Amino acid sequence: MGIFNRLFGKKEMAQNSENLMNENKFWGIIESSKSRSSGNYEKQQTVLKQELQNLTALEVLEFDNTFRTLRGKIYNWDFWAAAYIINGGCSDDCFSDFRGWLIGQGKDTYETAITNIENLTTLNDTNNGDWEGLSYVAMEVYMKKTGKEMPTGIRENFEIGGIEWEENETELQTKYPKLYEKWGM
Repeated sequence: MGIFNRLFGKKEMAQNSENLMNENKFWGIIESSKSRSSGNYEKQQTVLKQELQNLTALEVLEFDNTFRTLRGKIYNWDFWAAAYIINGGCSDDCFSDFRGWLIGQGKDTYETAITNIENLTTLNDTNNGDWEGLSYVAMEVYMKKTGKEMPTGIRENFEIGGIEWEENETELQTKYPKLYEKWGM
């Protein structure tokens, strides 16, 4: 059905779902897109788009549900501090993009950062803070497949967790010494 639709331009039926994609399948797609792009973030977005085009529209939505769930899981002050330190400042939009970019770094990087945010010091390339893009790929593919905007699916967590920090060098340097040493202002 997918090949027929691509060849003849037939759109798939838009469907809503709150199901998640199998986590191994999700991370396999992310890892493949990162590997095939040799770590180039712009190229990774293109490769991810190609990989998602091989799925059904429903699977693309389930991929996005998983992506949103993982991005919402790291909606906390520690991750915002990391983005702030790495980027030399970080707005709420920047922070959303950072979390999407971090998911794009793969399961190991994502999970070790959850264990200890200062594990992010093992990253050598942060794409110079240009983190926008990966979060929108599934929506673009879904629109192309169905001709409709992606339905709501799972609503991402927008209740920030953890302990808020002050935007000053002393507190950030004290609270996150390894991150600050590597990327501090």
